[in-house]
Amino acid sequence: MFLIALASSTTIGHAASHQATGDDATQFTRHKHLVEHVTSQGCAYCPWGDHVLELLAEMRDDIARVSIHNNLGASDQFRTFKADAIGNLLRYDAMPEAAFDRTPCDGVFMQVVSIQPEYAQDKAQALSDQLDSNVITPVLADVVIDAEYNEATRQLSVIVSGDVKSNFEATFGNTVGLTIYLTEDSLVAWQQDEATRVEDFVHNNVFRETMTNYKGDVLKWNDDKTHYHNEYTYTLKADWAPENMNIVAFVHCSTSTVPIQPVINCQTLAIRELLPQPILPAPGDVTGDGQVDIADVNAVIDIMLGKAEQTAAADVTGDGQVDIADVNAVIDIMLGK
Repeated sequence: MFLIALASSTTIGHAASHQATGDDATQFTRHKHLVEHVTSQGCAYCPWGDHVLELLAEMRDDIARVSIHNNLGASDQFRTFKADAIGNLLRYDAMPEAAFDRTPCDGVFMQVVSIQPEYAQDKAQALSDQLDSNVITPVLADVVIDAEYNEATRQLSVIVSGDVKSNFEATFGNTVGLTIYLTEDSLVAWQQDEATRVEDFVHNNVFRETMTNYKGDVLKWNDDKTHYHNEYTYTLKADWAPENMNIVAFVHCSTSTVPIQPVINCQTLAIRELLPQPILPAPGDVTGDGQVDIADVNAVIDIMLGKAEQTAAADVTGDGQVDIADVNAVIDIMLGK
């Protein structure tokens, strides 16, 4: 564990979380399905594709979306050289297209995700069905993210590790990589939407950077190759909002000759979970002194009579007003009722 002042940490994806699959009662869970979406601000029909993927994410909680911006028709402010490189790696033909766990469906690797809005729900359902039935890469590895963020230095420290099944190397060989993306949500900027330029479009899941090589890094193994452990640090740029950012880590097949690199397993972590959380007052603690007593009863009465300014803590019943019901609620809490 990193020891950094003013930092907080969390871990997600412990290897203890397994599920039985087929004949293997210790098969690892597929934490997330990786969806790499190639898009652009200048793409007139990309909002249609974005809508389809939003519907897909509403249908299921195991989607890790990454929007990789390239230029189309105009300079895209979210496009980077690494985004270009990833787009070339995925070998997209048009926009918007997406790869699903980097696994082809009916022989198609990059799939068009845009469709008229009236058919968007059906398209999202079809993609969900595809993930359930057509993603065949076996899950023989766990992905655990252990991370810390230092608010003072903006340094993000990440460990990605995991156990693997005994037949992992026999199944995938020694050409397995780990890739870590950083993404950001809630970016308000222009977007072409059919013939209209929308100035306040909300861009989510925007690819910002990789903590690894964009093609992936080799896994760092223990002596008997049953566990990998990779460590990274990165300083977030000043104009990135950590509360809106995500870590997306995935283990995948990796070869130098074939662009298709099936994703073995994927996990995400929201960086906001690493930020200090506000301490909310306990119900009835109107004065905020850490206890519920007669001072809190008097505080509610003063607010009710207009002798003090209203606070959210005084509305103990949560009905939008401070009245005798709140006084009684504080008394009940004070008396242990």
